[in-house]
Amino acid sequence: MLREIDAVHGAYYVALRGWSLLAGDSIEAVRAFSALGVGVTAAAVVLLVARHQRLRTAVAAGLVCGIAPGLAWTALDGRSYAWSAAFAVLATLALENACRNRKRPRDWVLYGAVCVLACCWHLYLALLVVGHGAAVMVGFPKGRVPWTLTAVGTAIAGVPIGLVAWSQRDQVAWLTDTNYSGDRMLLNQLASGQAADPDWLRWVFAIGLIAFALLGIAKLWRKSRRWLPSVLALWGGVPTVVAVVCAVVADGGMHPRYVTFAVPAYAIAATVGAFALPRWTPAVAAVAGLAVVVPILVAQRGESAKPDDLRRLSATAAEVDADAVYFTVPKARSIAAAYPEPFEDEVDISADPDPELDPFFPTIRDAETIKGVDVDGLRVLVYGTRNDRAADRLRELGCRSEPVTTDRHFVVTLFTCPSLSPAAR
Repeated sequence: MLREIDAVHGAYYVALRGWSLLAGDSIEAVRAFSALGVGVTAAAVVLLVARHQRLRTAVAAGLVCGIAPGLAWTALDGRSYAWSAAFAVLATLALENACRNRKRPRDWVLYGAVCVLACCWHLYLALLVVGHGAAVMVGFPKGRVPWTLTAVGTAIAGVPIGLVAWSQRDQVAWLTDTNYSGDRMLLNQLASGQAADPDWLRWVFAIGLIAFALLGIAKLWRKSRRWLPSVLALWGGVPTVVAVVCAVVADGGMHPRYVTFAVPAYAIAATVGAFALPRWTPAVAAVAGLAVVVPILVAQRGESAKPDDLRRLSATAAEVDADAVYFTVPKARSIAAAYPEPFEDEVDISADPDPELDPFFPTIRDAETIKGVDVDGLRVLVYGTRNDRAADRLRELGCRSEPVTTDRHFVVTLFTCPSLSPAAR
């Protein structure tokens, strides 16, 4: 598997194999696994907060975490991000337990084991470990030495998966949605990035969440409970700052979903901040929060939130009587990669005859190498994007085109090619 996957999500794919044996590999089953991760995250938040706050505050924090759009977004995605948030909370729970029993080495070993598993699940969780360390240095000086020893062991154990992930960075070079501005990175991390979500409404939620989180951290700090506010501030702040800086300086290479494991920290701090309000105002804040967040969550699950309906696009391969398929650019192969069954019996004339091993989307054959004999009398179903929709080479060979269907980014066209004379063959 390490040769064929993005190792940044290494352990997730191993777990997903087991889940698929139990639940199947349909898109619903894969997304159910992610949705379960959000549920585990919310439950773990209740356990963590209950150790420091009243039970009603802990339960409210779990609810806020479960409906926070930035995290709810990950429940719709067949990736490691939802469970990354769960591991972030579990690792924080393990750290809290180790700090309470700092003289028991087994608790620090357990914390280290959870951190190793978390980083192997999603490598960006190394930022959480860094945040934990800074929080220990600030809020729990007696834990500095055991945390340092644990962190060194965690780093050594995580080096192999890190090296593999670095060697595979070209696997995700085809991604075109990592060029975010700093403000967009922050907005999408906290309030999701679905196309159907109106920006102004998401900004209301994001600004409110940050404001209440700062209030909650300040309240905890004033009460001399330095460990929890330090952890929350650094757990939420370090990944967010790194993501925003990457967006501003690196001009790409980071996606808001990579750091959504910081959202539970914002949810916990914001809930504590809301309960710090006088008298009945926490209830008003809760009602106002629901009024903002419900439309965002509904929009996340709407038809217009989907960038493309790949299932419908792939179905054209079975519905149209074609002899072959042609992909104008590698990105168009995502249709067949997502739903391969309709394409199993189709000849792909755009496939590179000598492709370099690529676990995602193989390269496209040089169009100039396609000859008339390759498309002799064939009906070719062409999958392209709006920018690269046409197979110009097929037109040069005399093929006639007719539209089939379009989506937000993709265009499907049917080309009917002429039969060659026996002499031309």
